[in-house]
Amino acid sequence: MVSESARAQGVAAKMCENSQQVARELGYLAMQFNFVVETNDGAIRLWQILGFDIVGRLPKAFSHPKQGLVDALVMYKWLN
Repeated sequence: MVSESARAQGVAAKMCENSQQVARELGYLAMQFNFVVETNDGAIRLWQILGFDIVGRLPKAFSHPKQGLVDALVMYKWLN
């Protein structure tokens, strides 16, 4: 997560790319985000651009302050 003032500056992409590189260096073969709120369009779009796929859905797992109960997504990427 990045602060609101840091959004749209590539910070989240750089953090994700760095975490993938470190994971590879440590011998991990895959990476998974266990809880991406379905209303977070920016995060979902970014993770998909960076190669993550939606592999699961947790129904009504998050209590959104305006939309009520919404799903959370599980996103996964093979790192090879």
